[in-house]
Amino acid sequence: MVMFAAVLWGTGGVAAKTIYALSPTNPTSVAFFRMALSVPLLLVLCWVTLGRRMWDVQRQDLPRMLIAGALVALYQVAYFAAIPRVGVAISTLVALCSAPISVAVLSSLVTRERPPALVLLALGLAIIGTVLLVQVPANNTQNAQQSDMLGGVLLSVLSGGLYAINTLVGRKLGGDRRVHPLQTTTAGFAFGSVLLLGIGLSAGLVVQYPVEGWLGLIYLGVFPTAIAYGLFYAGMRSISATHASIATFMEPLTATIIATLLFNEPLNDRTLLGSLFLIVAMGIIIRKQ
Repeated sequence: MVMFAAVLWGTGGVAAKTIYALSPTNPTSVAFFRMALSVPLLLVLCWVTLGRRMWDVQRQDLPRMLIAGALVALYQVAYFAAIPRVGVAISTLVALCSAPISVAVLSSLVTRERPPALVLLALGLAIIGTVLLVQVPANNTQNAQQSDMLGGVLLSVLSGGLYAINTLVGRKLGGDRRVHPLQTTTAGFAFGSVLLLGIGLSAGLVVQYPVEGWLGLIYLGVFPTAIAYGLFYAGMRSISATHASIATFMEPLTATIIATLLFNEPLNDRTLLGSLFLIVAMGIIIRKQ
């Protein structure tokens, strides 16, 4: 279920890039409509599956569900903001590969223990890989292009960090088994939609799209969001966060294949080497855990 969710997520970046090409918009607007359009379908699925039990949520679980929704909302904004700067393939690869590194670093900060040597090695490889992915223009006067590339990679890293925290929250909710995955997804996404609506209204919410753009937004809301996250939280009931990190590597694979075929996004030697460093870094963290 988690792997299938990751495949659906891998199509989300491609759909978002298509929407950017069809209409002038911004990351907050795309993320808002993605979550908001998923909520009606989630409500129906939750009612059909649980009936009146869908409202049966214990008080201690509700804050975690809302936090999960807020994390999804925020890391989507960061991810969608990275796509116009560095493309779908690099955005997805950096975000997903940085997630297990973020888990290891955050765990060390929480426990206040010195990171083990393997964690430091993985962190170093991840930094080197990220630097290699930043394509410095041949003409050093093109500072705007270089800034966009660096900003896109940093936004992808931020997205990966938020995703990592969401994975841990999802594992906690799934492990307790008091909360059905559809309850988590529905309540969290409803809250995330309200959060993004507030941000969008203050920053400029784009509501005018051509028919093709609305179809793309509906696709984002149904498949890579409502269905994919329902599968993700269901799968998290029976696997660890580490196993989930491995399974979700289907997302960058899917995104890279589609982006290369449809958008001809370049994958040169430097990009492939940077990707290899990130993959090795993630492998070290998974092996250690």
